[in-house]
Amino acid sequence: MSPDPDAEEPSGIAVLAEQSTAVDAVFSPDGARVTIGYADVGEGRGGPVTYGLDGAPRHGFAIGGEPHEDDGGGGEVDFVRLAQSGDGRLLVGGSPGAQAVAVADSATGRVLLTVPDGAGPVALDHTGRRLAYARPDGRVSVRETTSGAALSTWDTGLPAVHALAFSPDGTGLVAAGGDRPTACLFTADGDRTDVVVADATLTIDATLPWTAITTRACWTGRGPAVFTADDHLAVLFDATDGRVLWTGPEQTVASFTPDGRAFVASGSDGITAWSLDALL
Repeated sequence: MSPDPDAEEPSGIAVLAEQSTAVDAVFSPDGARVTIGYADVGEGRGGPVTYGLDGAPRHGFAIGGEPHEDDGGGGEVDFVRLAQSGDGRLLVGGSPGAQAVAVADSATGRVLLTVPDGAGPVALDHTGRRLAYARPDGRVSVRETTSGAALSTWDTGLPAVHALAFSPDGTGLVAAGGDRPTACLFTADGDRTDVVVADATLTIDATLPWTAITTRACWTGRGPAVFTADDHLAVLFDATDGRVLWTGPEQTVASFTPDGRAFVASGSDGITAWSLDALL
C-alpha cells in the first residue's frame, strides 16, 4: 500500500538527539513504549533509549563500557541493534563499537546481563530465555539470559553476520550476511544449512556500514526471509530456497512486522508495504 497524500501528518513519538540517527526500533507489545537504537556518528546518542507515546524519554541502558578504539583507520560508525522477547519483558541491544551485548528489563532499563564479543546483531527467543548474538569473527553464540551461561557457538562461514532471528518455536535460528546474500539456518543441535540468494547477479558490498545497519531477518508463517541492501541495491529473499521476492533501489531501509506477516520498505520511491504471504 502507498501513503495517503491527504492523511494528517502523524504525531512524533521521539525527537532524535543532535548528530544521532535511529537505525533500529521495537515497540512494546501493548504499543505504550518504543525503544530506539541509534547510530553514533558524532556526539549524539549512544545506547538504546525507550520513549513513551508522549515523546518523552523513559529510560535508556548502556551496552558494555567505553567504545572500542579502532585501529586508527577512522570512519567507523557505531550503532545499536535491538531485539525483544515475545512478551516484551526483555530487551537486548548489541553494539559493534562497544563490542558487547546487554540484556535489560524493558520496563525500567535495568541491565540484567552483559556479555563481551558482540558485533551488533542480536536475537531473543520468544520466551526470552535464550540470547543469540553475532561475534566479530562471523560466529554466532547462544547463551541463557538468566545465568549468562554459554550454550553454543556456531560458525556461519561468513566474514560478518548482519542479522539474526529465532524461529517462533525456538528450534531454529537464521543468520544473514555475505556479498552474495546468504542465510545460514541452524537447528537447536547446531546443524547448519546455507541458502544463497538464487540470482547470482544480485550481489552487494557486505563491508559497507549501510549493509550492516539495514540487513534484517524474520521468520514468517512459511519460514525465514532476509532483507539486505547496500549503496546500489536492496533485495528481499526467501531464506529456505534463495528465491528473490523483491528488489529495490539503493539506500532502501526495510523491516518486518513482529508477527512476520508484513514487509515494509522505505526508499527513493516512497514507502510500501506487502503481505509476506503474497510475496512468498
